[in-house]
Amino acid sequence: MNYDEYGLNTNFMCALSGLNYSRISRAVSAAEVAPLPNSTKRNARYSIHDCRKILSEFTKKLNPISKGDKVHAFFNFKGGTGKTSICYQVSTHLALCGYNVLVVDTDQQGNTTSTMGYTDNTKYPSLYDGIEKNLPHDKLILNVFEGLDLIPANFSLVHLEKILRDKTHREFAIKRYLSEMEDKYDFIFFDCNPSVSHINRSVLTFSNHLNIVTETHPYSLQVLPVLMADTETYFNELELDTPKIFIIPNKYEDRSTTSAEAMSVLVNQYGEMLEPDFAVRKSEDFLKSARDHLPLSFFCKSNSIAFEDISDLVRIIIKHSRASENLFEEIA
Repeated sequence: MNYDEYGLNTNFMCALSGLNYSRISRAVSAAEVAPLPNSTKRNARYSIHDCRKILSEFTKKLNPISKGDKVHAFFNFKGGTGKTSICYQVSTHLALCGYNVLVVDTDQQGNTTSTMGYTDNTKYPSLYDGIEKNLPHDKLILNVFEGLDLIPANFSLVHLEKILRDKTHREFAIKRYLSEMEDKYDFIFFDCNPSVSHINRSVLTFSNHLNIVTETHPYSLQVLPVLMADTETYFNELELDTPKIFIIPNKYEDRSTTSAEAMSVLVNQYGEMLEPDFAVRKSEDFLKSARDHLPLSFFCKSNSIAFEDISDLVRIIIKHSRASENLFEEIA
């Protein structure tokens, strides 16, 4: 993908930063940046580089990320919950906010890899090549756009799973290989495969945060008690602290009784792991984003509920990871 012609307008920068229009408009004027040639005067959009420059002043610089909170896993045993979609949107928009982000695709199907524009993922090295063949990090990493890097995935990860099965201390294999990357990036995100695998175990051992993406549907809720118990048992056996768990309710439908009932169950049983009054609503914009290999803000309308929810989620992830106790209140 060539992202040179894409960027954000002032309204989208307001949504991501949580600031009002006049504040961002003044920042755009002060930065003396020119709109993209393909944008209109009424809907002026600014390049990825310029957006990062502007938004970094209100996000990254005021909210540096703690070294012990950089690594996030997007995970669930169940497939189809929207892990890849959420990981993609959060990572791309944090990069647009000025953070340096590495996404590691650990699902052999490579859906994150293809969503980021690398549709022929078989020709790229994966985490398997890094761990088994001792390939240097820079031989694995693909630059998606400024601030956003990717370690792609393909079916070679099936071989990595077999190799980890026979390794001693396999739980720490990914941490041993990638831990030095923490100094290079503000965030490292893992899009996990939907299974109980040695790869996922190794990812969880490295992670500071476990973001469990669940549909607001009875079938997804049935998985959560098993997932929670398995995670607790695993970390108890290793005598390690469990990562901080955050449940992200996804595909919520405002007029659905089933969704409302599911949210009620989540609040009652896992309230401390939820962000109050937050869920990602179901929207066709997520499907368009995956199809066109574009973050929501590059194509959606200003009233998109999908982008509204992702903007909120981006600020939540920053809040969970920041070194400072004062989030966006510092710039209010």
